[in-house]
Amino acid sequence: MSLIDDFSAYMNRMMGPYYSPLDTGAEAWTPTADVTENDEEYHVDIDLPGVEKEDVNVSLEGQELTVSGECKKFEHIEGSARRSTRRTGPFEFALRLPHAVDASGTTAELSSGVLCMTVPKAASKGQRKIEVK
Repeated sequence: MSLIDDFSAYMNRMMGPYYSPLDTGAEAWTPTADVTENDEEYHVDIDLPGVEKEDVNVSLEGQELTVSGECKKFEHIEGSARRSTRRTGPFEFALRLPHAVDASGTTAELSSGVLCMTVPKAASKGQRKIEVK
């Protein structure tokens, strides 16, 4: 799974000027994230500095986790920009989790510019070890 995530991140960096994950133009971007897991749940932390919680959409369908929204540009000073390196505009982070999850137990909290999500793993039904004879 890590190799797939690394490859996706690499392609997003390489194809950023030519490919938009939201198909909304060159302004779309993918935020940085950490995904960890233990026996009971996944933890997903996504960096969203300057994004308000009202501008974030989180959906979980099956094993597909999608976080999208918009980082709005601050328009507090008049004049021309001398330097601008902050990311603004629409964003999307998408991840297929490798294990069935419990969507009803999922939590998400945006604090200090980081969206922290906990996604519980679902109990596997009918899984058993098969003895090879």
